[in-house]
Amino acid sequence: MMSVGKRSFIAVTLLLSIISISLVPITVNGQSVPNTSLKTGPFLDKILYKLITQDDQQVLALYDDEIDIIGNMVDPAFLDTLIETEGLEVANVLRNGYGYISINTAKYPLNITPFRRAFAFALDKERISDIVWDGLSVPQDSCVPQGNPFSIEGLLFYDYYESNITLGNQLLDAAGFVDVTGDDFREAPDGSEFDVEIWCAETSNIGLEVSTIGVETLQALGVNAYVSWTDYYPYFPWYPSWRGDYDMVFLGSSFNNFDVDWLAYEFWSEYADEPYWNHPKWRNASYDSWRNQLLTSISYDEVYEAALEMQRIWVYECPMIITYQNIFLSAYWTEKFEGFVNDVHDGVPCWWTNYKVHLKEDAGGPFGGTLRVSNPLEVDTFNFMITSSQYTMNILQMTYDSLIKRGPDGLDIMWLAESYRIETHDDNPSITDGHTRITFQMLQNVTWSDGKPLTEEDVAFTLNYYRNSPGNPYGADLSDMTAAYSPRPHTVVVEFESESYWHLHTIGYKPIIPKHVFQEIGLNGWNLWEPDPRSDVMVTSGPFNITDYEPGEYVELTRNPNYFFGPDIPPTFEANTELINPGSWYLGFTSFTLQSGLITGISLCVILIVLVKWKLETRSS
Repeated sequence: MMSVGKRSFIAVTLLLSIISISLVPITVNGQSVPNTSLKTGPFLDKILYKLITQDDQQVLALYDDEIDIIGNMVDPAFLDTLIETEGLEVANVLRNGYGYISINTAKYPLNITPFRRAFAFALDKERISDIVWDGLSVPQDSCVPQGNPFSIEGLLFYDYYESNITLGNQLLDAAGFVDVTGDDFREAPDGSEFDVEIWCAETSNIGLEVSTIGVETLQALGVNAYVSWTDYYPYFPWYPSWRGDYDMVFLGSSFNNFDVDWLAYEFWSEYADEPYWNHPKWRNASYDSWRNQLLTSISYDEVYEAALEMQRIWVYECPMIITYQNIFLSAYWTEKFEGFVNDVHDGVPCWWTNYKVHLKEDAGGPFGGTLRVSNPLEVDTFNFMITSSQYTMNILQMTYDSLIKRGPDGLDIMWLAESYRIETHDDNPSITDGHTRITFQMLQNVTWSDGKPLTEEDVAFTLNYYRNSPGNPYGADLSDMTAAYSPRPHTVVVEFESESYWHLHTIGYKPIIPKHVFQEIGLNGWNLWEPDPRSDVMVTSGPFNITDYEPGEYVELTRNPNYFFGPDIPPTFEANTELINPGSWYLGFTSFTLQSGLITGISLCVILIVLVKWKLETRSS
């Protein structure tokens, strides 16, 4: 059992994580996005990514003041030491994924919903989090992780968090699962004997412990159950002989983003017998009835409604039992810098921390300084189109911008685009029936690092380049795109031959590349392009540019002085710099503080008024 101190730490830091990303929303095309005060940045002079491969060496480098923040998630083994160190902050974020027990719903009697619900109600997810994860996970019911803006977690009137053996037994009794033979094990409603085998990986201690608790739970319900483990586990979802003959199996899933269009495929009835999809082989007509709205609506509200209703049905039916959502840890010093952002997906070592962190006033802030970050793997390339390394992308993501950026709370925020309009034939008769047209209005003060304007022509060129360059991974999801063009200045129009809200994210999140550079590289040169910052000047648009690189040692990023959302840094901080957006540094830097202070002040006033009113009423009575 974890200590009270650790439990308090997790509870408090999760609460602070939620508070730190709670911004006053505005509305764009019906979707709530973070307030634009978040856009001002960056404030640092440089970011230095230092190659430190081992977990213990990264922690040691943090203590030796060689780095300011560990650039990946921290091994929980160091938690007790880290949280006791003065000036060192440890934050946590929920993994965008979970562990779960998949149930073969095509197999009798596991296809009976009350049986699966009885198991869900009886399983002690709190115990799994407290004992198996030592407090470093939380219970989870929905197949969409909490933290995702589309998740229904916490919105239902019930949950499966705590063990309720009594309710589980009642459900089984009512469904006809009774002990006919007197052997202390229930038979199926048709009188046949059955048992439940839970598979897990022999290499996974977590899997074995969770599966064992699952077996104990079933046995407490009078169901004959046992654990098996195998080295075939990694291949389970695709292994043909297993796919047709298993009871339950412990697996895990992680997600790269917050889109939930996969709900329309992962558990679709027509994919119950397809490899790679629908591992529980679950069929449900009510769930399927929301599929079309989720996939083809262009309205955020309608997509949100469909996602929630599909989860509502899924959680009730329990084709899988989500057993936990574990926690990732971040560690960083707070003595010199402030403004760290605990991103709901990436934690503290994220794009937003690099963008918003700044020196404290007593350290000469808010401008300047070098943030030193550990990176556990070598940068394998500076061509973002060919890398598969997230640690390489942690660096390269600072150099290119997109039309839309995912805010630290998971919601969209307009970036290179000021706004967008999404339409179909029903909205605009000039659009081909069955097509989706998205029109973006572009910012007008954006430049590439070589001084050339970043325009609507670059955006249209980028999307066509990705789609038309053979094998380019950024074009894999653009097969439905029929056109990307600019009909007039500062406007980009993109059209798809199908109707879907999700097309917005398909194009909105892609990094925009300079037309005048990649015209020379050509469609067939995308995977041959090998920029070297030591000799080549990379043309980029992001808040930082790569300015130095030593293989096996470090990568240095330097603030883009002409960044379009950049603060106006006074000459005392950086001489001979062309200043833009006069006065914006003060307004942008203080607006978030003023906004937060105003909200806090109003809340305190309301509380004070309520307390005074209560006191007066008490006195009068």
